[in-house]
Amino acid sequence: MGCARVSGPVRAALTVVVSAAALLLCLLTAGFAAAEPPSRLPEPVSDPADVLTESQRAEVERAVDELSDKHNVQLWVVYVKTFDGLDTTTWAQQTIALSELGNQDLLLAVATDDRAYRFTVPDNASTTDLTNEDLASIAQDDIVPALRRQDWAGAAIGAANGVSSTLDPSYTGYLVAGGVGAVAVVGGGGAWAYSRRRKRQQVEAGVEAVRDQELTADQLAAQPLEVLDPWSREVLTDTDNAIRTSDEELRLAVGEFGEGQTAPFRSAVDAAKAALASSFALRQRLDDNIPETPDEQRSMLVQIITTCTDADRALDEQVAAFDEMRNLLINAPARFDELTRRVVDLHTRADASEQQLSGLVARHGEQTCTSILQNVVLARQEIEFAERSADQGRSAIARPAGEQGPAVADIRAAEGAIAQADKLLDAIDNAEGNIAAAHSRMGSLIAEVEGEIAEAAALTADGGPGLATAVTAASTALSDAKTRSDSDLLGTFTALVDADADLDDALEAARGAAAERTRRAEVLSAALTAAEAKVSAARDFIGTRRGAVQSVARTRLSESERLLQAARDASATDPFTATDSARRAGALADQALMTAQGDVVSWQQGQQRSSGSSAAGAVLGGILVDSFLRGSMRGGGFGGGFGGGGYTSGGRSPGSFGGSSSSGRIGVGGRF
Repeated sequence: MGCARVSGPVRAALTVVVSAAALLLCLLTAGFAAAEPPSRLPEPVSDPADVLTESQRAEVERAVDELSDKHNVQLWVVYVKTFDGLDTTTWAQQTIALSELGNQDLLLAVATDDRAYRFTVPDNASTTDLTNEDLASIAQDDIVPALRRQDWAGAAIGAANGVSSTLDPSYTGYLVAGGVGAVAVVGGGGAWAYSRRRKRQQVEAGVEAVRDQELTADQLAAQPLEVLDPWSREVLTDTDNAIRTSDEELRLAVGEFGEGQTAPFRSAVDAAKAALASSFALRQRLDDNIPETPDEQRSMLVQIITTCTDADRALDEQVAAFDEMRNLLINAPARFDELTRRVVDLHTRADASEQQLSGLVARHGEQTCTSILQNVVLARQEIEFAERSADQGRSAIARPAGEQGPAVADIRAAEGAIAQADKLLDAIDNAEGNIAAAHSRMGSLIAEVEGEIAEAAALTADGGPGLATAVTAASTALSDAKTRSDSDLLGTFTALVDADADLDDALEAARGAAAERTRRAEVLSAALTAAEAKVSAARDFIGTRRGAVQSVARTRLSESERLLQAARDASATDPFTATDSARRAGALADQALMTAQGDVVSWQQGQQRSSGSSAAGAVLGGILVDSFLRGSMRGGGFGGGFGGGGYTSGGRSPGSFGGSSSSGRIGVGGRF
């Protein structure tokens, strides 16, 4: 076959691409020419730097095997003299690709002469569940201190111990005896024990700090998971104990007072039991083998705490009534003596009120006094009922223990009747002043109530059932005042005064709710605006420098975008959750931006060590693949990068369509 002729413009374009590729290949080759370039690891513990004795190597291998057996996680350890002029991230990435490490593989790479290291795990591993915070803690407490002492074996054993203890908090670390290895392990174990103890103390301090505080929904949702989890367990236990104690007390009370008198307390205990059962169901879901996302964990933990707190508060609201019920029986004889005294006083007062009512009718006429004409008669009926209830109660307390419960109902009945009689007679005492006020204030009171009803119409959503009930009562009283004041001036005025007072209280509560709703809306708007700005900044930075930005920053950005959309979706129906999601979106966007900036700085430093490249700008912007960063060159065109029977570490220009060729990892590293 003949060769196809290539046109001038195409030939020029090919020349540019080939030159760039050749330049990058030269850079790659130059980097690999050093003594210890990235290479395929032959076994889990590799020591080209020759820094381990045979016994130390055996101890490291034992720690690695223990981790694998216990958690199905493979730790690969490699010691080299230098990282071949590469930064720790690049050297580790290329070694991972060449060694075909998977989603359950961890890598600890140590350059003994460079005094640098890299500890990395997959960020999408299904069973390791290690976070950046975990890696930083393990590195700080278990790896770096040993490296600084040139305890190379201790660093690897510390990494294995740290990972194992993070995955299983009850794991107590390795206890190894003998020689230099024993000293290294004890040192690492001591650092591990101190780290875990310090973390536990920090969590306990966090729980103690919030235990006795009144937190808003926003403040509760903002607590870290490390505080919410033990706090939820504590609240569950306390609520369970409170319900069990209340139930035992209630059973005794039912036997003493009967089902009728104890019905409110039974309702409270049953409601608390139902709330506790739902909370235990959530706790079981958190403890089972099906993992939840951090957002799901937070939501479930907050629900457990709030549900148990509400149930506990509902029980507390019944304590005074429950104690009063029991105290009424204990102090029944003295209470009946007091009731008798008050009944005698009411008989005397009723006689005086009857004469006072006659005077009112004589001065103002029966029509004006319609609403109080029967008050004395009704008051005498209440007084007689109180007397009968007191007599029945005295008979009840004379019965054997366990049969005296009805006395409580008699005491309450007598007290209620006496209070009603007092109110009926008070109306006669206050009638003269109310009649005068009705003549002078009825018009202004009607106007006031009309204005309040109009205001209430705009606060319906904030006032709830309480405001609706108050408006209905006020509307009825207002209508009566307008249509019946001539025939019942005192009654309609008094009813309108009472309705106005109730409406004032309901409006005050509604105004407070409206102000709180406005405040929440302002807070949510500010949180959304800030989150949108932060997410946009991170997205733009990563998008224009994607050739250098690694998986951690991209992961944080993706999650921040998801949370931002969740905040938008919930903004109309759940402002508390929306605000929390927006704030967390902003925080993750900040992390994404800072991590991406760090990736770019590392990439630029690598470029400087490699004497730079004319194609560096195109690589940084993602137009050309950064083979120097990713480890190999391969052809462009469509495809997912799965040639050769397995995943490769090669990359291609993001300008062509197709999938990536490697999964992201997270890690920590640097100098020691």
